[in-house]
Amino acid sequence: MLKQVKLLEKDVVKMKFQKGRLKFVLPISLGVALASYIMLANKFQEVASRDRIFIVIGATILTAVISYFLFPQEGDNPNDRGPY
Repeated sequence: MLKQVKLLEKDVVKMKFQKGRLKFVLPISLGVALASYIMLANKFQEVASRDRIFIVIGATILTAVISYFLFPQEGDNPNDRGPY
């Protein structure tokens, strides 16, 4: 059993926190937050202000998580020779 676990640990690629990704994640997240707030304020006045804030926060967090994993950094996958 321990031998199988050690074999599985070798195959798992551990993902480190990359500060370089933040230069893409933060501007995209801020853009989404600003655009969603403006859109909610102009086109959907019937939505309560507290709910608008929750929608903006949810959209911003979802965008940050998705963009963090979609923008690869050099060294994420050693077999990949794609453009960085």
